Amino acid sequence: LRLKTVEMGYSIPQAYVKKWGLSMIRIFASGNNLLCFSDFDLWDPEMGGYGISYPTQRTFNLGINVEF
Repeated sequence: LRLKTVEMGYSIPQAYVKKWGLSMIRIFASGNNLLCFSDFDLWDPEMGGYGISYPTQRTFNLGINVEF
């Protein structure tokens, strides 16, 4: 079982955004290859072969979208 991709975001309510002279602000965080549940503990089961290649990278991203 693998958790591949997750993205969570929050849009700031229009009442606050309009006061700042903007039309939208959204803050978000995302991640890839976050969790892997497996009985096989030697290497990542998706690597195949004998685990010789590089392991799957875990990545995290933070961002903000602003519209004027």
